Amino acid sequence: MMRQFQRPSLRQIMKRNLHIIHQHKNKISYSICPYQIPSPCAVLPILSSYDYTSQRRRYSPFNNNASIPDATQTYAPSYAQYPLQLKLFQSNYSKCYNTSSSRKYLPFGDCQTVEELVQLMYDNLQTSTPRSLSAFWSSVPQLLRKSRFEKVQNVEHMNHQLEDILGHTLQDINSFGSRDLSTTAISLAKTVKNVSGIDGKRLPRYGSPQRVLHDLIIGENSSNKEFIFKVLAEPSMIILHKFDARHLSNLIYAYGLAEYVIKFEDDGSTLFDVFAQSAIPNLHTFNGQDLSNMLWSYANVKLPNSQLFEHAGDSIVAMDNLNEFWPQALSNILWAYATLNEQHIKLFEKVGDAIVTMNSLDEFNSQNLKDIVWAFATAREANPKLFKKVADHIISLNNLKSFNEQNLSNLVWAFATSEVPHPRLYKKVADHIVQLPKLNEFKPQAIKDIVWAFAAARESHPQLFKKLAGEAIKRQHEFNPQDTANFLWAFATNGLVDRHLFSSFVPAVKDNLDKYNEQELANVAWAYSVANVDAPSVFNNDFINACLRKEDEFILENLTQIHQWQLWQDEIKSESSLPESFQKRCYEAFISRVPRPSKLQDDVVSILSSMGLQPQEEVLMKSGYRIDAIVEVNRKQIAIEVDGPSHFVGRDPIGRTILKHRQVAAIDGMKVVSIPYWEWNKLKKDSKKKELYLRHLLGLK
Repeated sequence: MMRQFQRPSLRQIMKRNLHIIHQHKNKISYSICPYQIPSPCAVLPILSSYDYTSQRRRYSPFNNNASIPDATQTYAPSYAQYPLQLKLFQSNYSKCYNTSSSRKYLPFGDCQTVEELVQLMYDNLQTSTPRSLSAFWSSVPQLLRKSRFEKVQNVEHMNHQLEDILGHTLQDINSFGSRDLSTTAISLAKTVKNVSGIDGKRLPRYGSPQRVLHDLIIGENSSNKEFIFKVLAEPSMIILHKFDARHLSNLIYAYGLAEYVIKFEDDGSTLFDVFAQSAIPNLHTFNGQDLSNMLWSYANVKLPNSQLFEHAGDSIVAMDNLNEFWPQALSNILWAYATLNEQHIKLFEKVGDAIVTMNSLDEFNSQNLKDIVWAFATAREANPKLFKKVADHIISLNNLKSFNEQNLSNLVWAFATSEVPHPRLYKKVADHIVQLPKLNEFKPQAIKDIVWAFAAARESHPQLFKKLAGEAIKRQHEFNPQDTANFLWAFATNGLVDRHLFSSFVPAVKDNLDKYNEQELANVAWAYSVANVDAPSVFNNDFINACLRKEDEFILENLTQIHQWQLWQDEIKSESSLPESFQKRCYEAFISRVPRPSKLQDDVVSILSSMGLQPQEEVLMKSGYRIDAIVEVNRKQIAIEVDGPSHFVGRDPIGRTILKHRQVAAIDGMKVVSIPYWEWNKLKKDSKKKELYLRHLLGLK
């Protein structure tokens, strides 16, 4: 087709300047600016005859109409903002919009490639209808998924055809009904998602249909995408009251999937606010998929709407059952509430109980399972039965190949955060990661979350920690300050003192000193104290000054960690020292813990007393540590620590236990004897065996 002249921009063609004027309660009223658009058949010749360069009209048989005002002065943004406007509508369509009732079926389903699909639509463009155009766009993402390795024979030709098809679609968009508008919008959004490239950064390869569509529909800095979805919004808002639940949900889903939010300058509201007010009165007509898609969309663009989420949650809770909800719908709903921090206790109870009562979770994929437990953990909603059912199902799987790195990290993070123990689940996840040939797909945050979860849950798996440590050392430059601090803290917490790991991370920690917040500073200091890896290039005046800048922000737990760091500096004879006033504050925080002797400790003290050793209980040492019991043996005092389950990961002492025993011996100069809970419990109620055990431990005859 010959290009005879450059048509004006779409904004000038769509000359109606839609504005949202009033929003009263749940009813939205609209007003159209005075420039009412005539029918497409009348306005196209006018625009064709209008000289936008000289601002004068050329001759046209339709010149009875008043001249058109400059669109750039009223509604349209500058051409520089939306360069797609200069590309679309350059072809001179030979017909006005086909308003006949005839429908020509186009066999889009028979097309095997995107190029073939585009050719079919282009050949029938002059007789197209809203239904055929929306059907074309619906077929595009379907074929893109099937033709990942397709190569376009003539890129320029296909690009020209797609420009004309897109231009024709947007030119005629005012004539689309609710069904065709929602179909077109959601199809374009799916196409945007499909052609966005890897991680939205690396572009599709040149010569592929994905690259052609990317350049046209997304464009540089997403300018084309913004323009297209603004155009789609205008006619949609005019007839929004005509959208049924399915079409409204699909329209909302389109903007959520495309991750585009239209903001209105007059009151700061957004198009999603308009959607919410239209949806709330009609939520009773939404099915499970409609509700899921709508709520997911708000979360995906990070736009909370408490009124909508409250009513939607109430609507779901009021249902007799949730049988109509697919697994993904249930997981997406929970994910949306948790992501936006929208509270609805009864909703979580209803969905959680529904999943627990299911015979099987075979219909739930890895992401569904991950999203469900992640949502409950994030929302701080407890449901141990749900977590057990999910864990038992995962354990029953032959392997975890369907779980990607984010699924795995979020899964164990959720169990650790919710404090739901399940050793077999942790072991299955750890064994799976250990047997992976490489971990290059694991992002630093995933690596950090996994070691944090195992540390928080006190789950031991040395092979896992060794593998993750090696990966972290290789990629430490990818870790942000929070990842670095939490990763090292997790290793220290689990009592895994990997000197090579801590030495390797010294440069990264040094570079991040000014970027750490108060908790991260305390975590790093405490982790190196446990590891006992001297790092003078980090722990010097720079570190002390970083702490002093945030002195007023440290909470009690942070101050206790900083006190233990200062003890470590004294232990290694370092010259680094906090100001006395700050040291005093940290010491007072450290000794503020109220001692609560356990039954195990009481039993040990009772036996020591029966032996005539006169134990002193809960003794405050110079270092600030409290010792469970102190006895004198052969004129030397011995510190006795009765270590219960919370002091161990498996049978290995955790970081705080290692640090306490070492620092009491070094700072207070007293021998420390540990009584592990499993050794004492093995003696049961036999007092004679317990006395013999203590005599042997203390070196008494």
